[in-house]
Amino acid sequence: MDIVALLEVLVKEIIAAEEKFLKNPKDFYSLETSVKASTENFSAGFLSAVLSSMNERLCNDAWRKLKYNICRHEKRTLITSVGDVVFDSTYFQSRNSEGKYHYLLEEMLGLDAHERFSEAAETAILTEAIKTSYEEASKVIPSKSKITKTTVMNKVHGIADVIPFQTPETKKKCKYLFVEADEDHIAEQHGRWSKENKGFISRLAYIYEYKQENPKVKGRKELVNTYYFSGLYEGSKGVRAFWEEVQSYIEATYDSDELQRVFISGDGAAWIDSATTYVDRSLYCVDKFHMTKYINAAANQMLDEAEEARANLYKFIYKKQRSKFKKYTEEMLASASNPEPIYELQSYALGNWNAVMRSYHNKLLTGCSAEGHVSSVLSDRLSSRPMGWSQIGADRMSKLRCYERNYGREKLIDLIRYSREQRSMKRKGTDNIAVEKVSMREIMTDHYDQSRSYIDRLQVTIPGLTAKKMASIRTNLKLL
Repeated sequence: MDIVALLEVLVKEIIAAEEKFLKNPKDFYSLETSVKASTENFSAGFLSAVLSSMNERLCNDAWRKLKYNICRHEKRTLITSVGDVVFDSTYFQSRNSEGKYHYLLEEMLGLDAHERFSEAAETAILTEAIKTSYEEASKVIPSKSKITKTTVMNKVHGIADVIPFQTPETKKKCKYLFVEADEDHIAEQHGRWSKENKGFISRLAYIYEYKQENPKVKGRKELVNTYYFSGLYEGSKGVRAFWEEVQSYIEATYDSDELQRVFISGDGAAWIDSATTYVDRSLYCVDKFHMTKYINAAANQMLDEAEEARANLYKFIYKKQRSKFKKYTEEMLASASNPEPIYELQSYALGNWNAVMRSYHNKLLTGCSAEGHVSSVLSDRLSSRPMGWSQIGADRMSKLRCYERNYGREKLIDLIRYSREQRSMKRKGTDNIAVEKVSMREIMTDHYDQSRSYIDRLQVTIPGLTAKKMASIRTNLKLL
């Protein structure tokens, strides 16, 4: 379909929708949906015309005839954000000794031969998948083709395993950095009839420079210049890779001559404590939130003397009296009905005493909000609802949600392009075809001439259409 035919259909449909609306102005919904559908159909048709014209130009180009033979012509459907785009595609064979086969149009576009979705369509699908579910994400594109939950899952799985971070032109100068870490426990997908109840964890860490008062919420602080990391990173090798990624980000972003200390805060898990092995200038500090939970649970075993026990435990911490803290908890064990919480407190506090001292005595440390961040960044999508995940799905979703936090939803297109490039690294290109080799200017000129001619003809009919609209408006005013 040429441009004039597309314009004629578009104008006819939106004018018909307008006439219907003017007869019943209260039904703005029908006007809105009709115009949206018409413009989407026009957009899809226009994209089809552009791509088919490009393919035709490739077939007729003298440069192409010297290098490639035509093998066959095909119709291809590309699912886009405005609907299905059906265009002409041609399969070529190189005339050199290797005789390789190419879809020249697709390779000029950077489109894989088996890719069904445009970049904008994939962006829309992943944007919804990050927020809600695979099922809801399968409904966001106005396509006649079947888009299933499995299709969405494959798009999530197709995200690059290692996502590079953007390095600033000039490194930041900062004396102190703060890293907080925790984990989310995710249910593994085992199939409908499986009785297994296994799961895995997704690790989360985020860096920030300092805290400041939140101008929108009185009494609440916000983290400044935060950057998130997440993924499964299984086993000791995975933990090492995780923290080395954090270290690489710090090295690339901050001036090492200016940076004095990196404070690592967490709940005492071994993988968090190990950060000091891989992150330069780092010190581990316990999470006060978890410390408070251990103290409260142990003190409550003293029943009527719980408040006194709690006060004594904090007193020994603030006075840095480790031996007295240990002795006092042993005395608590003698009269406790349930000694387990006291043993847990001893293990946590005495096993991390230096980290406890830093948390309670260093004025730079004002608390850790890792558990809250796990809830909003990971749990909200991965574990707060009854659902099971594959390991690769949970890993990529963790990375996607962090990427959105780090760069914003509008930058998701950059990640999609990078992931597509990574998947096609092994595929040979088009013998270094450059778009400039095949002039496409004639296509643009032809489409412009067609559109200009139609607009000139359309302007002649506008006065009559305006008169009809005015008459309809007057009729509705009389009914008020």
